[in-house]
Amino acid sequence: MDARTLVVAGRAAARQQLQAQCGELGLQVVATADSGNAALDSLEALPQPIGLLALDASLPDMDVTDFLLSLSTRGCEAGVLLTGLACPRLCDTVTVLAASLGLRTGAAESLPKAFAALPPAAGKSPTQPGAAPRCDALDIRYGLLRGEFELYYQPKVAMANRQLRGVEGLLRWHHPRHGLLSPAAFLPCAEAAGLAELLTTKVLQLALGDWQAWRAQSRPVPISINLSPLVLANPHFAEQLIDTVQRAAVPPSSLILEITEHTEIADLSTALRNLLKLRLHGFQLSLDDYGAGHASILQLSRIPFGELKLDRRLVHGAWQRPHLRILLAQAIHSAHALGLSVVAEGIECQQDWDLMHALGCDMAQGYLIGRPMPALSLAKAA
Repeated sequence: MDARTLVVAGRAAARQQLQAQCGELGLQVVATADSGNAALDSLEALPQPIGLLALDASLPDMDVTDFLLSLSTRGCEAGVLLTGLACPRLCDTVTVLAASLGLRTGAAESLPKAFAALPPAAGKSPTQPGAAPRCDALDIRYGLLRGEFELYYQPKVAMANRQLRGVEGLLRWHHPRHGLLSPAAFLPCAEAAGLAELLTTKVLQLALGDWQAWRAQSRPVPISINLSPLVLANPHFAEQLIDTVQRAAVPPSSLILEITEHTEIADLSTALRNLLKLRLHGFQLSLDDYGAGHASILQLSRIPFGELKLDRRLVHGAWQRPHLRILLAQAIHSAHALGLSVVAEGIECQQDWDLMHALGCDMAQGYLIGRPMPALSLAKAA
């Protein structure tokens, strides 16, 4: 991390305090400014870009929201260390705003804590979302015919003892020109072109084949697969899925069907009939991305879920956001009261694990446990 730092504070005492704290952190203060506009002018005038900007929120000429917007429109790549906001929830909202503007911000009552909360800089990569290839429907059909799709699996482990409790199957496309693609590169096009059922069928075939291979090795585990709400509009979907699984001689309880919470279900009666039929035939239902949308409680009240998956945007980093602990605790308590098991997605560091374990979460999924991997790699790791 570049330690070259610009200190910005309206009050002289605050500037001096920030400069002293920068020295304690080993940061090199290359300039100071007493207002937001002076800071923006300094950023333009400095011969080299800075790595960090230490900012007191009480600026005399603009509030912190306008200052962050100005930094974003100027393409500032420096990390912003923000102090001077006494309320933890305001600090948290500032970090969310900064992220939405493409900035990295650590916000806390003191500079050392803000520095510790600053997320790492994103590395430059040709596979970043901005460079993602576009695939059309015909290309997707050819890929399916050529067998270019594969399921990668991410482990789910029990928080009580770290034992493997299941895996989530995530579709990947070995594209002949673009390399390995995630669903973000092809799923929107597939759904718009009416290929959601075709992809779901492929995911199911791959999952059943991998489960059979694991059973032959005497270590089958439940597989979670994602269902697009679009397939639930087909009145025959449940019967077709039940028949496919029966012919594969796989117990329905070995499949967990994840329904994304923030996606509205257009034909509710048909979707409910499909989901109820699947539940009655022994399939497990999971409410995915809980907390990411606006219908969480409504969905829980009308669909017979057995599992709730907390969205990674709530889980990862929640140990730094005190009010999220309250919301997560309420969600876990409500789920347990309804007889649901709870999976925390986005467990990427030990602090994430420690918080969710303390809150009584049942299972964990995330990079700390394991990244998505091919079926053969999972079998070797299990």
